[in-house]
Order: sequence, then structure tokens, then C-alpha cells
Amino acid sequence: MSGDEQALALKANIATYDNFDEAAYVNGAPHLKHASIAQIYQSLADAAVGIVGSDPTRVQVLELGAGSGLASTPWFANRVQLAAVDSSESMLRALTEKAATFGVEPNIVVADAVDFLTATEAKFDVVTHVSMLHHVPDYLSLLRLAVTCVKDGGCLLTFQDPIRYKSLRRRDYYGDRVAYFTWRLGQGNLKRGIKTRWRRLRGVYSPGEIVDFDEYHVVREGVDKDAIVTHLQGFFRNVEATTYWSTYSAPLQALGERLGLVSSF
Repeated sequence: MSGDEQALALKANIATYDNFDEAAYVNGAPHLKHASIAQIYQSLADAAVGIVGSDPTRVQVLELGAGSGLASTPWFANRVQLAAVDSSESMLRALTEKAATFGVEPNIVVADAVDFLTATEAKFDVVTHVSMLHHVPDYLSLLRLAVTCVKDGGCLLTFQDPIRYKSLRRRDYYGDRVAYFTWRLGQGNLKRGIKTRWRRLRGVYSPGEIVDFDEYHVVREGVDKDAIVTHLQGFFRNVEATTYWSTYSAPLQALGERLGLVSSF
């Protein structure tokens, strides 16, 4: 991706999260509102803690793009030594408040994830980020930086990104599209939605449209799971990809799970 695209994506993300509406975000974040998806992440986090140490309170975890801690519960619950990095100071204050309800006090760092990874010499047992890679144009470069912060024998855990559309099975792809548009019709502001869809069908992505460069996966049609697995195999002895169904509507989430559909990893 070009430097211009990287800058546009960063600008869009800052604009989006400077006006953060937690209720609206949860509504548009399947990993936060569906217990089945949250349980997948919880189990992966628990497994990572188990791999790197028998005493969770001694495990050092770096969470990139931690935000307000909406996806940090597994780390709070395990009472790990958590370093939470995000570009928004106000969101990290909210994370600290959530952590306090678990009796833990994370180390918060206000910084862009790439800037932090480039500058730090610290090493962690686990490096993790949730629903982050699809916001980053050059996510393989981000992963290369993240790997340098993992201790020997440690884990890197990335979660909740949309699988590249063209690599999905036909039934998964159409199931995902039908589920999305069914949910979208009930969200209002149809005029804007139709205009956005018409632009994207023509391959037009506007620097003036935050929605085009905040959710960057619409530009490149998902995230390349296979490229990520291949890339990480150069750094880790074991690399596993967990795929699952993820959509917005609770009934359609349940239906997709029953049909064995997959859309995310």
C-alpha cells in the first residue's frame, strides 16, 4: 500500500475514534455483542496464557489498539500484567476504569501502534490485537514489528478480521453479503448507504469518505489470512488460523453458525 493510503487510513481511524460512541460501536462489532465469538477469543487468550506461563499474574501481555477495553476482558480476568496501547488517551482512561472492576491496573501507553512498536525495546509473553488488521493498509509490516516484541516461546494473537472475500467459499461469501445487507437495511440512513455502495461497486474510494478508509478492508476486499499464516510461519514454530462465522444480527449469527459458515479469523 502507498504512503498516501496509509496516511488516509490513519486519519480516518483518528476521526472515527475521536468521536467514539460505545453503544454504536458495540452494535457494529460482532465480536463484542455475540457471546459465541467472545468465547472463541476468551479460549484463545486462555490458551496463550497457558502456553507461556503457569501463573497468569506473571504473564506480560501487550494489547495494541486496546481502545476502551471492550475486548480486554480475557486479560483482565486472567489478571495478567497488561500494557495497553492506543492513540486515544480518553479511551485508555475508560479501559483503566473497566480494569479496576477486576482489581487490576494496566500500564497504559498513549501512542500509535506502529510508532510504539518501532520505538520500544520491551518484550512480552503475548502480543495481541483485536479487530485491528483490517484498519491497517500494510498489515504485514505491522505484524513484522509486532513479532519483534514477542519473547522467545511467546505468542502473537490476532483476532476478528474479515477473511479476504475472494478466498471464501461461494456459500460463505454470499451468506456474508446477504447477512450484512439484511442487517444494514435496518440501520437507517439508507440514502447514504446506497451512495456508498454505488461508489464501491464502481471501484471508487474517496479520500473524503471516512467509511472508506476507516474500515480499510473494503478497499482491498478483506484480509489475506493465508498470507498472514505464511508470514508468521517464518517466526513461530506453530501457527494456527481459527476461522468462524461473524455477522451483525443475532438471529443471522445463530443461523450462520448452525450452517457452518465462516467469514472471519
